[in-house]
Amino acid sequence: MPSRALGKLCGAGLVMGLAFAAVVAALQVVGEGTGQAAVAPRPPPLLPPGADPYNPPFALEGGSGPAIGDGLRTAGPGETVTLAGSDFAAGTVFEVFSQARGRAGAVVRLAPDYVGPAAATLALPSSLPVGAMHLLRARSAKGYGPAFAINRTETWWLGPDAAAAGERFAVYGRNLSDPDGSRAAIYLKTAANDGRFLPIVTANPYRVEVRTPALPPGSYEVWAHNGRGGRLGWSGPLTLKIRAAPVWSKHARTVVDVADFGARGDGASDDGAAIEAALDAAERAAPSTLRFGRGVYLSRRSFRAPSGVRWLGVGRDATALRLAARLDAQGFLYAGGDVRDVAFEALTIDADRRVSAQDRALIALGGARIRIADSRLNSWGGETLRITARALVIDRNEITGAGSFLGVSEQVFATGNVFRMTSDAEAAVTSWGGRGLALIGNLLVNADPSRADGSGIGRLFVAQGHFGSVRDAYFSGNETRNAAPRDCAAVDCNKGEQIIFEFGGVALLGRASALSPTTVTIPRLSPAPGATRGDVVIAAGRGAGQRRRVLSIEGHVVTFDRPWTVQPDRTSSQFYVTPVAERAVVYRNRFQGRKTYAAHDSNSTAVLVWGLCFDMVVADNDISRMRHGVMAAATSGTPQDSVSAPFFTLVEGNRIRAVNNGIYTGLTFGYDSHPDVLGGVGNVFRRNDIRDVAHIGLATDLWDSRGGDVIAPVFERNRVLGAPYGMVTGLKLIWAGRLFRSVPSGRGRLLGAGLRGNVFVRGPLLSPGSIGYWAGRGVLWSTRGDRWSGFRAGNGPAP
Repeated sequence: MPSRALGKLCGAGLVMGLAFAAVVAALQVVGEGTGQAAVAPRPPPLLPPGADPYNPPFALEGGSGPAIGDGLRTAGPGETVTLAGSDFAAGTVFEVFSQARGRAGAVVRLAPDYVGPAAATLALPSSLPVGAMHLLRARSAKGYGPAFAINRTETWWLGPDAAAAGERFAVYGRNLSDPDGSRAAIYLKTAANDGRFLPIVTANPYRVEVRTPALPPGSYEVWAHNGRGGRLGWSGPLTLKIRAAPVWSKHARTVVDVADFGARGDGASDDGAAIEAALDAAERAAPSTLRFGRGVYLSRRSFRAPSGVRWLGVGRDATALRLAARLDAQGFLYAGGDVRDVAFEALTIDADRRVSAQDRALIALGGARIRIADSRLNSWGGETLRITARALVIDRNEITGAGSFLGVSEQVFATGNVFRMTSDAEAAVTSWGGRGLALIGNLLVNADPSRADGSGIGRLFVAQGHFGSVRDAYFSGNETRNAAPRDCAAVDCNKGEQIIFEFGGVALLGRASALSPTTVTIPRLSPAPGATRGDVVIAAGRGAGQRRRVLSIEGHVVTFDRPWTVQPDRTSSQFYVTPVAERAVVYRNRFQGRKTYAAHDSNSTAVLVWGLCFDMVVADNDISRMRHGVMAAATSGTPQDSVSAPFFTLVEGNRIRAVNNGIYTGLTFGYDSHPDVLGGVGNVFRRNDIRDVAHIGLATDLWDSRGGDVIAPVFERNRVLGAPYGMVTGLKLIWAGRLFRSVPSGRGRLLGAGLRGNVFVRGPLLSPGSIGYWAGRGVLWSTRGDRWSGFRAGNGPAP
């Protein structure tokens, strides 16, 4: 599009007719890579107050030049952008356009730091404006490729996605605001030609909270803008359903009191039959409230929780419902099928040491709109919650037991809870294919460390793909204390990752026999468990590093949600069809392991991004007493697996103290795979402050296997203070101790790796044998502006 025409569109408040159609076509090429069209509301609103002007002087669609398939989408002046694409070659150069308030737009040409067939890295010029959106495009002898946006607003999900007037909801995503929460704007489209900006309640770059306005019930579009990029800066739409009234408002109209049916609450009588009778009456009157007065209500039976009934006490310190016999059903409180609008509030629900079977829990439910709030749940020795539901709220509870399994639950909000772990349990919360998960302000502790069964294994959250991809997760304000495996002689110490996304075990399905924009036919198709709720991923060849969401699998044909940015081919492209993890943010949490982190060979880690994971962010966390501060690594796990690897993980601005290893990346537990399969692309570790390290500050592990090349990892502007080994790249570091080895020639390759502006200082304890930089034979890191000091050897790479 000519710059003059696009400039007119960017400065105007309205776009109509054919002009609007033209700008929509142009905007779609700078989308988030998430399935949303990168367009503005139609008719679009005026830009938010103070938004940047934005007038790119080139056509956004590009021509036949190199195409950027995906990349790291957050970077400032002087920082590195990592990219996956096609047709990159030795002569490929890049152009970047930026424009901000008070500065004219300009195009800067720059050479990449690394360019290979599947990936490239480049440093944005330091002269670019701070806090601006940047449009990047590649050029080769064939011409220009389409534009790719850096720092553009990205809306990922809405939660809750249904609310009544006055209730809060949040937009979750990336680049939603400036780092201090300023410049965020949320726009609600109220009609075909109308809309409004909503006042911001709280904001950070990954979550913006607003209140639902008083509008007629119905579905509304929600859009976001971060003040950058002019008309190109809009992201959306997401859909908000506005309800006529809060879900729980009708429950208060009919109250059924268990005392009216003979329940005594004296802590001695069996009140089971009386509660059952009251519950039957509450079900007939639903929506209703089943009320428990002050006291301890014993029951030797379990209860079926019907739809539309709210269980309400007078406070968790005043009202207790206690199981007085061994659990003989799937839950003390359970549902025979799917239920809706069920709540448990202001009471203690206690089945202490009476929940033992693996497939049973204190509360076992499925359905929609389930709320557990202001309560105390006790299932010491057994699972607390086994719930698969849409719209699940777990709010301000004290939860004691062996963790909770949430299956494929969606729209889950766990806020302000205290998780007291027992029985060396796997995790406080486990998801096997959930969507839209927010854990905010929770505390993870061991219930009673003085007892052999009074601790957990150290995990707050586990995501695995047994039932499908895990998408859209947000963790903030959480705290863990003394969280790690307690004793390697007694428990499995290959655990302790406090937040883990574990997505290994993938099978390479080979080439396609037919391709269309939204289908791929794979003769060897044998979908992994959960693949129908998973993704199709290009693992090697043209288009590698892209993934699309599976819509259906019929025979050998996989249909997915949107066309590829870089179209694969039938000769080089190789495919997975498998669950993945995508779009998770771990932001401003406090993670603490055990004091034995250096001597205790557990896998205690604040955050582990393991295997096939995309667009993961670990930012601004406080981390201490870990075996590994943060890990982002590829694996092939078993001889039957191909390589599963993370793409475009950003680990940024974390404060990591008193750890064995600071940051750990690369390929671990590798087996031979197809030589072109990627071992990850473009994972960036930026501005982390790492101190008091017992072993390695920045560790990059490689394996003696074929395939799974680790491409374009970047460490930039990190500080490593007080580490005996500053930066190490070697063979099987996970087991290496203090004897580092090189990878055999032709195995475990590291390509396009970059060090930029890092500082490594040994500190006052100058131990014999300390090494600032060590890389095995054939391993090459390009360095720029890095400094090493105080080490016995290796104060920088050899010239």
